[in-house]
Amino acid sequence: MGGRGKHWAIIGATLVATLFFGAGDQWIGSLDNGVLRQVSVGMSALWLVVPFAAGLAMARQREAIAMGLAATWLSVLAYAAMIVSPWEGTHLGPPPAGFHGSWNELSMHVFLRALSSQRVWFAGGLLSGPLTGLLGFEWRTRRHWAYALPVALALVFEPVAHWLAGRIGFNYFGGASMGWPTDGGGQMAEVVESCLGAVVTWWVIRVGRPTSRDPGVPLGSGSQ
Repeated sequence: MGGRGKHWAIIGATLVATLFFGAGDQWIGSLDNGVLRQVSVGMSALWLVVPFAAGLAMARQREAIAMGLAATWLSVLAYAAMIVSPWEGTHLGPPPAGFHGSWNELSMHVFLRALSSQRVWFAGGLLSGPLTGLLGFEWRTRRHWAYALPVALALVFEPVAHWLAGRIGFNYFGGASMGWPTDGGGQMAEVVESCLGAVVTWWVIRVGRPTSRDPGVPLGSGSQ
């Protein structure tokens, strides 16, 4: 495969991976499991890893910025689509003759309503996606710890923010859970996220030293 073909293959694989992430995140939230449910509905910091990884995979700075936004929005789109999928009890056609009971049929109205329920995350991704994609690109090309540290620290401090939000009664925002979970499984997920973030932070600082690249190379050198 030529260089250009490999380049487009990486872009395609990255976009497909973001779709699977968004759909999978919504799906595990529907499972009757406190840990997985908290991962889906209570861990927004994980969504910063997606555009960061997308930007890291790109060869040019401007592509990384665009892919950060695309990865975020496609993940949210897949999340919303999964809400109204057959896996979540939505049917693709009308009920059979003689059927009695509730029947949730997929329609454009139902789909748009699911999209609207995620409007806060679409809006937030307009800023976080490009910025985090850029950080991923700069981490790959410069390998300085400062570029990966914001994402690592988000994992560390999101559970702390949830605990504080729960203490002041700020439990929901835009339909999303913001407070500390009440079940043991959800609390375990929060602790694991913070510990994982601490390990990632340690690793980033340990390996994220400036490369031997000429320090005079400007920040935007990879945009060509």
